[in-house]
Amino acid sequence: MPLLMWVLMLVLALVSGPALAQPGQMSIGQAGRYMLSEFYTVLEDKTAQLGFEDVLQSEAQARFKPVTPGASATNFGLSRSAFWLRITLNTQPEAPASWLLEVAYPPLDEIELYVSNPAGGFDRQLGGDSRPFSSRIVPHRNHVLPVTLQPGKASTLYMRVASLGTLAAPVRLWQPAALWAHDQSEYSVLSLYFGLLIGLFFYNLLLFVSLRDRVYLYYVLFVAWIAISQAALTGLGTQFLWPDWPWWVRVAVAASNATSGVFGILFARDFLSSRITMPRLDRFLQLQVALWLLTLAAALLLPYVIAVWLVTVLSGITVTSLVLVGILSVRKKHPGAIYFLVAWAVLLLGVACLALHNTGFLPTNALTTNAMMIGSALEMVLLSFGLANRINVAIAEKEQAQASSQVEHAMVEALSESQERYRAVLQERETILATSNVGIVFLTPQGRFRWANQATLEIFGATQLQATSMEPFYQSREEYLRVGGEVAACIAHGEVYQTEIQMRRLDGSLIWISLSGKAVVTRDLAQGTVWVMMNITQRKALEAELLRTSSEREAILNSALVGIVLSVARRHEWVNEKFAQMMGYPRAEMIGQSSAAYHLSRQDWEQFGREASEALVSSGTFTAERQLRRRNGEGFWVQMGGSCIRPNDPESGVIWTFLDITQRKKSEEKTREALEQQRELNELRSRFVAMTSHEFRTPLSSILSAQELLKHYGDRLPESEKADILEGISVGVHRMMRMLDRVLLIGKADAQMLEFMPKPLDLKPLFHELLEEARAQQPGTPCKVGVEFARGMSEGVYDEKLLRHIFGNLLSNAIKYSPQGGEVRFEVSIEPGHSVFVVSDQGIGIPSDEVGHLFESFHRASNVGAISGTGLGLAIVKNAVTVHGGTVEVDSRAGQGTRFTVWLPAG
Repeated sequence: MPLLMWVLMLVLALVSGPALAQPGQMSIGQAGRYMLSEFYTVLEDKTAQLGFEDVLQSEAQARFKPVTPGASATNFGLSRSAFWLRITLNTQPEAPASWLLEVAYPPLDEIELYVSNPAGGFDRQLGGDSRPFSSRIVPHRNHVLPVTLQPGKASTLYMRVASLGTLAAPVRLWQPAALWAHDQSEYSVLSLYFGLLIGLFFYNLLLFVSLRDRVYLYYVLFVAWIAISQAALTGLGTQFLWPDWPWWVRVAVAASNATSGVFGILFARDFLSSRITMPRLDRFLQLQVALWLLTLAAALLLPYVIAVWLVTVLSGITVTSLVLVGILSVRKKHPGAIYFLVAWAVLLLGVACLALHNTGFLPTNALTTNAMMIGSALEMVLLSFGLANRINVAIAEKEQAQASSQVEHAMVEALSESQERYRAVLQERETILATSNVGIVFLTPQGRFRWANQATLEIFGATQLQATSMEPFYQSREEYLRVGGEVAACIAHGEVYQTEIQMRRLDGSLIWISLSGKAVVTRDLAQGTVWVMMNITQRKALEAELLRTSSEREAILNSALVGIVLSVARRHEWVNEKFAQMMGYPRAEMIGQSSAAYHLSRQDWEQFGREASEALVSSGTFTAERQLRRRNGEGFWVQMGGSCIRPNDPESGVIWTFLDITQRKKSEEKTREALEQQRELNELRSRFVAMTSHEFRTPLSSILSAQELLKHYGDRLPESEKADILEGISVGVHRMMRMLDRVLLIGKADAQMLEFMPKPLDLKPLFHELLEEARAQQPGTPCKVGVEFARGMSEGVYDEKLLRHIFGNLLSNAIKYSPQGGEVRFEVSIEPGHSVFVVSDQGIGIPSDEVGHLFESFHRASNVGAISGTGLGLAIVKNAVTVHGGTVEVDSRAGQGTRFTVWLPAG
């Protein structure tokens, strides 16, 4: 919100400009205040040498021009010229005669005012901050000069202004009472401002005294010099603090700004810890501190204009860089950084506004003249909030530190209580070190023995006098130097040096030593090093033996005929060559890989893990037969067994064995298939026996009855009855022969011995003959039988015998299973590459759940009732169609008829 208000005020300052009026003249009435700056005409004296008499000359009078309209008005920026301002005041008769002329820019160095008098001359007055304050006619923070005007007449005013800094002359004409009333409100605002700074100064000074935190001291000094700077800019310093110091009045603005810049940057660096959090920007801030100190020296020693330019440029750079630092600190979530950022952003606007005023781009008014004061007030408040936030953080840290301190205090008490015991323990440890079986050595930075225990001397077979350096125990000087270089590198990184190295005893025999050394002071060799060494010669021999036996066992395990895996957390720690070959992976690639890659799916792997874990926890072992997947995606069966390394603890690791049983599984599958075939054959045999028993019994009974009749009554029977009996015998024999033919045909088909002898056939006569035979087999049928041939359909290359079986059975069944009549149709058509034969009826149909078994031998639908049949016809049809290379389909529903479609290759 302060930033938004600041921007709105700046916009108003930019857009505000002088009112339209006649340049060089102004009418004066009874108003309390008149702004004269916008109505002046101006003469620039670049030499600053023109006197008043010179200005009155006609040549000089012709050079007077109206002030530049717009933002600059009577703000001439940083200029070495002197400027003469001229205005004619046309005083109304009712206007008062006594007035006060205010030049509202306290840092203005020189002012000369000339006012015409009734005698035709001019009255001269002097002002400016280069003169002692006591010399001012009217004691005021701005430059106020009394002016007497002649009511009803015109008065001409000339004013010469010059300054080493910014040259601005905002001139207002006041009635005395109006000026004093205006000063009441203006001084109230300034009192609030400086009261705010004084309050912040003492409050944070007390905090510094209490907390001893350097950041509060920087803040206090920053506030103090900002206050001095604003006191100089507002003229209050000249009026109340240093009225008789003209030299300090001249340099106060630049010097105080430079000093506040120094402490402002020091405060920012300490507040945001920039040296740690952003070292590169911190170095840039340090450079700015140096530049501000140079600016302070320039303000005190060099011409004022140089210091003013340095302050103007450095102010923009410093505030901008501090805003950038604030943004980075907000991103890093530094405590109080958001307050810091907003504070310096507000001040940046103030600096920008003041810089534009000092260079003449903004007019001189209450906002632009006091831009730094407004910005600095808001900045000081926001920075105080930031410091308060810092206090809150410090309180939290203090509470945490107090808690830690209490813990440490308790530890100190515990340590104090056991100090005597530790002294005894220390003595014991010194004895232990001296008598330890592990060699312990304290070496100087040059590698010389400072102290060594007895175990060290025994390891190398030396005495205390003989052990002066480690070098004699190395196999060569080169190796001694190499180890020394490695030790120095480790210590430089703060690491412990460890190695196993072959060294030499004093008698020349070689031994293996485990070395471990570190510096007494981390990263510093100057205080020496401490070494621990052990004779590991026997262990090295055992390791070599273990390596040899491990290699042998590795070779044995790799040559095993079963896959072997060591698994920890369901990842392979080790696999043998057989398992790698079994899975199709290189061994090295399988180490560390999850076993999930070898299972058929993730769900299968997870389920297996649960089953195996339960078994391993309960019994310590697990066996199963599972299907796994090779690298190429091929599935195979394994018999796998697992055993925990530690009993009933699968987390310690599991040793798995894998045996490829794919061939065994295939053999078992073939055995099951053979058993299934045997079962089906047994079932087929039972059905065949049942069928033949049923089908043969009827004709045999008829034949037997006919034989009995002929035997006992043959001589008494008429010839016609004998003929009928003999015909019945013939029909029964033919029925059994047809059935046997069908059984033989099915047997040939199952044995792949069905004869197939295609030859050109004339289909129409053949199919008409088949229709007549079907009708003859079902005499008295109510069905209407029709046949339909497609055009061009007359001949084909087929096996006539098989065609008779196909369509004789289909047509006979269509008529037989239509006891209620209906239409039986036989349609023959041609499609590309095929001949299509359709036999349909409107009979009893086939239950939908039995259609799949329709072409099995001896199978009959459950709804045939008393209609006779063997269950072989459709099986023969299927085999005959298959031999032709064709297909047969059926579409039927119970009670809605049946439709058979046969496709046979054309030709």
